[in-house]
Amino acid sequence: MGLVPAAGAAQENKSPWNEDSGEKPVDSSSWEEWKQAHTVEVEVATVYKYKKDGKFEITETYSGEKLKQKFKVDKLTKTKSFTAPSGKQVTVNTQAGPFAMYPGDRKEVLSEKSVVLTTADDPYEWWLACDSASAPVCDSASVSYSQWTWSKVLWFYELEDPVNLVWEQSNLKTVKSVILRQRWVDNPSEYTHYLSYPDGSWVRGDGMADSKYRVLGGYHVRLWELPNGAVVANAHQDDDIFIIPGHQVKGYENAEYKVAGFFGTVQGSYWLDNECYNGYYNAYNNGWATLI
Repeated sequence: MGLVPAAGAAQENKSPWNEDSGEKPVDSSSWEEWKQAHTVEVEVATVYKYKKDGKFEITETYSGEKLKQKFKVDKLTKTKSFTAPSGKQVTVNTQAGPFAMYPGDRKEVLSEKSVVLTTADDPYEWWLACDSASAPVCDSASVSYSQWTWSKVLWFYELEDPVNLVWEQSNLKTVKSVILRQRWVDNPSEYTHYLSYPDGSWVRGDGMADSKYRVLGGYHVRLWELPNGAVVANAHQDDDIFIIPGHQVKGYENAEYKVAGFFGTVQGSYWLDNECYNGYYNAYNNGWATLI
């Protein structure tokens, strides 16, 4: 999935609350500078394997001189897999166009893209984000929230999805109990994402979804309870797993609106400076997290 700046992107199901009344605490220049310093152009070799037992495996390998120069590694490889309908043709969608695969097929696709990567000991320190030029460094009591989720690639972390929900006066157990009452499930099938915490740890998200596997698509949320007591989440809509590569994000704003609706009263919005869209579906995130 490629997340890119959303200038000119068509907005989908924009949140109905007044974002102009929200706070803008994140120092966007600091984030942009950090992101630029951690962005690298990579060559990507993507191998698709459709095994005869129905298992579909996707392996991406990042390489290139820029990766080696910036991060001192020759290659980074990540693999994900899921079960496709055994014995049936599937269509793989890529930026270069779709192609059909049958059980036993193997296909390699070469491409290039920009990725944001960091190491475990060099996270973006979102907990130091300030809302005032007079306070260049925030203390631990300051209100700030993580902006993005991250996936793990060997000992690196790669930028993934925007955070778009914040519960300031709640805890993880309470938030999950409300969502479970909507007949959502706990611990669904999902790719693991992380947030960096001030103590140097990377904490995996606690997933919930409207069905365990979302075979035909569905809604999915990953949640974290932060050290300051707040809960944050990335909510999104997944596509059909049979649209290979499976479970790509097709909506952010609509999922944010849906989950927020479970809680009735909404307190406003909070600027997180994470506006983006997924180029395949134009899944748009407007940069505001709904406050609950």
